[in-house]
Amino acid sequence: MVKLVHVTEQNWLGAVSLSVHENQNKFLATPIEILARGYVYRSYNARVYGISNDGHIIGVALVKNMDEEPSCCDLQQFMIDQRFQNKGYGTEALRLILSVLSKEGKYGKAKVCVKKDNAAALWMYKKAGFEDTGHVDESVPDCCNLMYNFSKDIPPYSDIMISNFSNPLFQTAFKQYFSELGYMIRDWDGLFKEMDDDGENIAFVRTSMDGKIIGFIQFRPVKFSSWFFEETCGFIREFWIAEEFRNKSHGTMLISLVEKYFIENGIYTSILTTDTAACFYKKHGYVKALGCKAKNQDEVFIKRLTCSSGREKYI
Repeated sequence: MVKLVHVTEQNWLGAVSLSVHENQNKFLATPIEILARGYVYRSYNARVYGISNDGHIIGVALVKNMDEEPSCCDLQQFMIDQRFQNKGYGTEALRLILSVLSKEGKYGKAKVCVKKDNAAALWMYKKAGFEDTGHVDESVPDCCNLMYNFSKDIPPYSDIMISNFSNPLFQTAFKQYFSELGYMIRDWDGLFKEMDDDGENIAFVRTSMDGKIIGFIQFRPVKFSSWFFEETCGFIREFWIAEEFRNKSHGTMLISLVEKYFIENGIYTSILTTDTAACFYKKHGYVKALGCKAKNQDEVFIKRLTCSSGREKYI
């Protein structure tokens, strides 16, 4: 069975011993060069995947982040050893890589640059769902730029903005959320009335086309001021995705939607607390706010927003 594995001190010799057919050398770096690129591009979150079958390394791939337009995952190198080509291993490994990148949720797309005369690779990528963008990079005019859109992996959904918390849809979503946490609430009406009385609470509730609640994100502006300075931040109060819809980029899209809302309303700092999802927020650009404390003792995270931070990436 094909798997993706980390290239480690135990298996790297197997990785660097891989080779391709002589006529493919002009299209690909050598395995040792791929490992070196992974190190050189470490500031771009480069990662080298070993492609394993039955415990043996049969290929390697290199992926890095690309934040300039078009922001996407950049699949820079992908090779299968000549002994294992034309057996379906490449197609299966590519599918696994796309699945991992889609679940990471940082970008809505994956890009690959392929030589125009590399017919076998072009056929494989297009078979996997990559499409030719038509863009020609002047630095590599002999290459096709192909893009894979992760949104095709996500079923249709609808986002509803709510500011009246007597709304039955929000109340159902919130009750599901608290039920999962194991919280018992005696006075639901009082809780939702308190949200309304705050006056500035807003939520996006996401539902599937068949009416299932995917999740919600609740937020509000919070003004911080001193005798000399004042700043309004966007405070993400509650954020939940139903278990059956997790690892499908919905969390990423909802937080992007809120950041976009903040920016459109002149708010350029997003702040939140968490005790369970620090890795998720760090992956999306949030950093621990040193010296900042929350009353509930949870860690505080903050993100400075730019006009590109809230851009919708999944259309």
